[in-house]
Amino acid sequence: MKLRYYILALLLLFGLAPLILAAAINLPLVLERTALFYQKAYLQNLRADFRDLDQHLASRDEIIRLLAKLPGLEIILGNEGDEEHIDLARARYTDWINQMLADQRDIIQILFVDRQGQERFWLERHAETGIWHPTANPPEPPNLGFLNAALKLQSGAVLVSRIRVNPALAKADPRQLLTLQLASPVRNQHQSETVGGLLLMTIDVGGLAQFYRDTLWVNYHGHYLRPGTPISDFSEAFTDFPELTAVFHEGKLALSKSAIGIPYLWVPMFMTEDGLPLWVGRPVDSSPIADFRNTLMIRVLSIILLLVAVVLLMAHWIASRVEEFGTKLTASVRHILRDGQTVTLQWRGPREVRELSEQLTELSRTHAEHLASERQHTRQLEQSNRYKSEFLTNVSHELRTPLNAILLLSKLLAEHSSGLDSEQRRQAQVIHEAGSDLRTMIDNILDISRIEAGQVTVSLEWVELRPMLEELFALMEPLFHAKGIILHLNIANETPPRLYSDRDKLRQIIKNFLSNAVKFTHVGSVVIHAKPEHHANYAVQISVTDTGIGITPGKENIIFEAFQQADGSTRRRYGGTGLGLSISRELAGLLSGKITLNSTIGKGSCFTLILPLALNPDTFDDVEILESNEIVPVSHHLTSTTDWPSDNLENLDAHDLAITYAIHHEFNFSDHWVLLIERDVQTLLCLTVRLEALGLRVQTAADLDEAFETLSEEDVTGVVLLLASSQDLTVTCQQIATLRNETLSDAIPLIVLGYADDNKQAEYLAAGATAFIKKPVTSEMLFHLLHSLLVKSCTEIT
Repeated sequence: MKLRYYILALLLLFGLAPLILAAAINLPLVLERTALFYQKAYLQNLRADFRDLDQHLASRDEIIRLLAKLPGLEIILGNEGDEEHIDLARARYTDWINQMLADQRDIIQILFVDRQGQERFWLERHAETGIWHPTANPPEPPNLGFLNAALKLQSGAVLVSRIRVNPALAKADPRQLLTLQLASPVRNQHQSETVGGLLLMTIDVGGLAQFYRDTLWVNYHGHYLRPGTPISDFSEAFTDFPELTAVFHEGKLALSKSAIGIPYLWVPMFMTEDGLPLWVGRPVDSSPIADFRNTLMIRVLSIILLLVAVVLLMAHWIASRVEEFGTKLTASVRHILRDGQTVTLQWRGPREVRELSEQLTELSRTHAEHLASERQHTRQLEQSNRYKSEFLTNVSHELRTPLNAILLLSKLLAEHSSGLDSEQRRQAQVIHEAGSDLRTMIDNILDISRIEAGQVTVSLEWVELRPMLEELFALMEPLFHAKGIILHLNIANETPPRLYSDRDKLRQIIKNFLSNAVKFTHVGSVVIHAKPEHHANYAVQISVTDTGIGITPGKENIIFEAFQQADGSTRRRYGGTGLGLSISRELAGLLSGKITLNSTIGKGSCFTLILPLALNPDTFDDVEILESNEIVPVSHHLTSTTDWPSDNLENLDAHDLAITYAIHHEFNFSDHWVLLIERDVQTLLCLTVRLEALGLRVQTAADLDEAFETLSEEDVTGVVLLLASSQDLTVTCQQIATLRNETLSDAIPLIVLGYADDNKQAEYLAAGATAFIKKPVTSEMLFHLLHSLLVKSCTEIT
């Protein structure tokens, strides 16, 4: 006998025989357990289907709670007023109920009782027309125990009765077959702690049950409960479902087959007034279990047959070509997966081997095509991302130009010196606030776009922690005060006094925390707390804790995603783009920090920013090292700057600010004039008003030719040039160089007016500009910058 036959016999004996024996022993047990697990999961899913009825009844709780709190119920109860007033109040209440409860057809009766449980006023919905009207006889009184318990409720509480099964009333009105009552106390308006009466609302449960198709409602005695159908004298359900008696006796969720073999899921859904459960049955489809069993059998048999084929192939393959086959297979897979090459295999031998070679050849071709397509798609995505960033940048520039004009003009109109009355100034302030919100939204979208594109520049400087937090406190405290919320600032003694980080990004993160706190907090307080962080990689933590609405458990990570909030109702109620926390998380990561969140729904949230003491500039691709903390960056031509006093600036108009500034610094701008080079008419108008209010004479030019002509006609003594930047960096730098080289000396201040997202100030200063200022330009920024430049200029002249 040949060796391969011995190998085949051994493999069959020691390989297939134990496998087949194990499958024969364990397969029935596996099928039984699998069916049991599947059945339990199916029962859980079916039980969840009945929860929508509970949710519907919960909505009725809110209705009766509202009805019990309406004013004038003391008159309806007859506790106040004469008969004429009582009748008039009841008539108005009936009309109001017809309007408010027109669509809630499951509510069929409303009953008012006094503190002694006596019926005082009642309404019933007509079965056909649905119109509410008082009836001659009061509705059937509620259970005495339920009535006494309801009279002890607190204001706003709701008590739900058990299901009432009333076949007698159902003969005249099918809606009365299955009902339940909701009760809520009516408080005495003059003595809020005293119960003035009770409001009861009857719900037609049987009518609701009709919406559940293929659903059977059965009482504990086996009688079917069908609205409009009399209850039978014998237990039909026990006849149709032989196993139902045992299920009802056990009192648990169970499956029971009907007499014709259809499985039903039975659930003890409600308790009736007699203390017995009301059962609900619904047919279930058991075919998935049978299909799963058949599929499992087929798969197990397929595996066994496949293993038999493998054993037979191994018996023949081991003797001849196993090594050659393995070598070729390994080389082919390596070429396909590692190199992405197309491999053509033409193996000879059994049919399976030939099919394998064909499939590997097809796999190599498909893999190579997919790899090339993926690379092409990646390039297209990168290009699309660049187009998106460019589009957002261009659109933002186009939006900001008119928006800045709107903001500046609306702020001027809202000031007391504008000549408008208080209502007109208030409307101008509304325009200004709406424009500010729009600008913030645009800035947020641009920020997230820059972060995604990796185009964020980190400006490192030593940040004094306490002054920065006190500045944010002063900035945000009026917003909290307007809502009646107390804002606290606590800085622990051990907190590091300063950090080497990006000041603007730190302020943006904490300001986002505070903006969310003031938005989602209605009562209580908000605390800014800074303390040391005892960790090897971190040195300080800054937290903002509020007493707001909190965050739903499971939604903590969602709110940090771009354009996401906790749920749709939050966006509809509070607004916003859902970008603030996403930007904050990205900025925190950029600063080698992290953000943590602790929140309890209904009690508040705590957002914490954890940061290292100092950042290493070598770890950033785009970094700028700042040597000062000035708000308005100026060039190296200025040796020092003077801080502008910020007290009460928001309460002054432009003229008052100019006078205050001149008195404070003993400096008069009347000896100076400004040449404003700007093509946008709206910006020209806004800046001209600001500059003239400061006492400066203003000349305008649309381009360099007009600027040179103006300079040739005017005395350049005391001139300040204000040049609007172009979107093209090269064009702006050429304009600066032309102004410096052809007509101007270095002593004449040249200020570049840039866009809000313009981060090329270093290039402008290197080209010859004296200072850089971003749109939108406020009075404070102009005063600060012009004073620094003109005081320095006068010092050099003397």
